[in-house]
Formats: sequence, C-alpha cells, structure tokens
Amino acid sequence: MAEPASIVVRRRLEWSDTDPADRWHYGVVLRFVESAEKELQDQLGITAADARWMPRVNLTVDYLGALHFGEVAETTLAVEHVGRASLRYAFTVARDRTTLARGTLTVVWIDAGTGRSTRWPDRLRAVLTGSGAAEG
Repeated sequence: MAEPASIVVRRRLEWSDTDPADRWHYGVVLRFVESAEKELQDQLGITAADARWMPRVNLTVDYLGALHFGEVAETTLAVEHVGRASLRYAFTVARDRTTLARGTLTVVWIDAGTGRSTRWPDRLRAVLTGSGAAEG
C-alpha cells in the first residue's frame, strides 16, 4: 500500500523568532510548518502555480514545550488525509525526539474561476497520497 507524502525538516531557532523570555514565539510553529510544506511541495513537483490554489482553512496547535534561541528543531509534516477538496497535514515539532508542538493544518483546493473548493486534480491527489508520480 502506498504511503502518503511526508518530510522532515531541521531548522535552528533564530533570535528574531524568540520572545522576551528567550523562548520561541508561538507563531514560529506556523513558519516551521510552512517551510516544511514548501519543501514537501518541491519534492513532489507541486509548483507555485498549483500552490496558489491551496489556501489554508484550519490550523490547530498543541504547545507542549519550549524551544530556545539557537536550538535545532525537527518539523515532521505528513499528509494525514486527502478528501474530495481538502487536505489535512499532521505535524510535530521536536527537539532531541521530545515533541514540543503538534497539530494539523488543513488546506483546500479551489477553482481559479469561482474561488470555491472543488475536487483535487488527479495528478496532485496521486503525489499527495503516494499513489503516483508528479507529471513533468
């Protein structure tokens, strides 16, 4: 059985990503997830022209620990579910195998003309679910 698409990305917490207590600002998790999502899209051959029709509609995050300036985190992003028009990613952000944040990010595929959600193109569904390769 095919495995859904996933990726692990390592990033160091920069000074500009910290709060006055030297911990990560809560919004950093979203930037880490966005970075992982972009790398996953590149890996799968999903273009910027495709990605523009994939707006975010829901984000949930459970914060379980803190990352501090200079520490390296691993963001794991995996396709959890592909529906008719939506896609849910599951993610974790961890340091030394300790999960610091976890959650989900949901995006939808929208029709360029109407701006309404519509069925995923077969070529994108195939690469996201692991059932086929991107068309070149």
